[in-house]
Amino acid sequence: MVGAGPGGIVTAKVLLENGFDVTVFDKYQQVGGIWSSEGCYDGLANQSALRIFEFADLPNRLHFASAVDTQRYLENYAEIFGVLDRVRPGTEVISIRPVEGPGRVGASGWSVDSRPTGDKAADVHRETFDYVVVASGAHHHAQLPELPGRESFRGTVLHSNEVRAGTFAGRRVVVVGGGKSALDLITRAAHEAASATIVQRKVNWMIPERFLLGLVNYKWILFTRLGEALLPRYHDPACVRPIDRIDERVKRALWWLITRDVLLSTGLYRLPRRLRPAHALPFHLAHAGVMPRGYVRAVRRGLIAPKVSAVEAYTDKGLRLATGEEVAADVIVFATGHHKVFPFLDSSVRVHDDDGRLRLYRGIVPPGADRLGFVGFRQVFNNIMGVELTAHWLTSHFRATLRTTPDEQGMREAIDACLAWQEQVLPGSGGYDFGPYDIHCADELLHDMGLPSRRAGNLLAEYLLPGGVAHRYAGLTRSSSAK
Repeated sequence: MVGAGPGGIVTAKVLLENGFDVTVFDKYQQVGGIWSSEGCYDGLANQSALRIFEFADLPNRLHFASAVDTQRYLENYAEIFGVLDRVRPGTEVISIRPVEGPGRVGASGWSVDSRPTGDKAADVHRETFDYVVVASGAHHHAQLPELPGRESFRGTVLHSNEVRAGTFAGRRVVVVGGGKSALDLITRAAHEAASATIVQRKVNWMIPERFLLGLVNYKWILFTRLGEALLPRYHDPACVRPIDRIDERVKRALWWLITRDVLLSTGLYRLPRRLRPAHALPFHLAHAGVMPRGYVRAVRRGLIAPKVSAVEAYTDKGLRLATGEEVAADVIVFATGHHKVFPFLDSSVRVHDDDGRLRLYRGIVPPGADRLGFVGFRQVFNNIMGVELTAHWLTSHFRATLRTTPDEQGMREAIDACLAWQEQVLPGSGGYDFGPYDIHCADELLHDMGLPSRRAGNLLAEYLLPGGVAHRYAGLTRSSSAK
């Protein structure tokens, strides 16, 4: 197992319950991935409401929790379920290669090279494993734009991953990006920096903590079967229910109402039109995060200067925008995402297409490679639930107990169909982000495992109560064993 973040520890737990002997490599000294103090940006907090960020077998009473509390929950989970003893902290995996032998790539197992994190002079330790799971996370390899003029700017340039306590204090800060991390950081800078400017090519949708003018928690709207039925139809016909066939005119009318409610509930309606999203929901809903508290207020009070423009180049004073305007800065932070890459993986395993999109069947296994799987790259809004269900599916795949598994050509065709659907419905998803389709993604994996997708005792609860939550899927290991 590569990675001891949420995906790594829950997969280790499920594998252990199914009789696998597990070793977990992690470059950090603590389990928890980006939530550990070494891996998170200063001020990082969880955007999950009550009963959202939790595994099925360990309730979590945290509500929009701090990074410290989230870290404590993950460590507690790893200790309770015997994963902590299987982790090798501070150990970096530098190479994963298939063991040579007859048959397909990986059929004879995998050779894994590791060494202490950051110590390139240390001896490389080589081991052989029957199976490999990559749960290294999608937010580690920083993506920075290549802009001309970097040598002329004498200030500090950082990726959002590198921001720490004191980075903004008394300095002129420019944050480039329009996603959740960018808004989090600029809201923090508004209260610490000498000046705070955010530059974004377009304004993205942000979800309010509470819908219907602040009366209803977002999970009662976004995480229900009724809510998902308003989205464009899911790509897998096996997961389409009658409710998903609501007339498109009805969907458009409801989304018109939802769009206006989001504008009101987030406070975006109080900002100038240029600072609101250009398209109505559900356009680019997959890229939406929860609106940071205080962002709109800081913009209205003039503590944040928002610019809607692309960035052209560095200057000696800061940045030049495509509009021709120059923005002065002492610190420039690029909250511009991450590369989904695996530098340790042998070139014989191809997991990207020519456009850089991930090509994984069900977002989990690469066609043409045996005994290898990825966890955390079938991303949904409630990704903690997504990784847990992925862990169960992958374990069943390793045990050859899935109800159906296509051959290599069938996998490639399924990937092609899924990518075509994503480009139409979830543009820019990179082949891994399924955004708001929590329940449909869960249904698909349960269907493959031969388990019931109905998770409530009656139809009203099934369609109106939050279904995209982990505790609805408790006991899957026992269900799989009984099957």
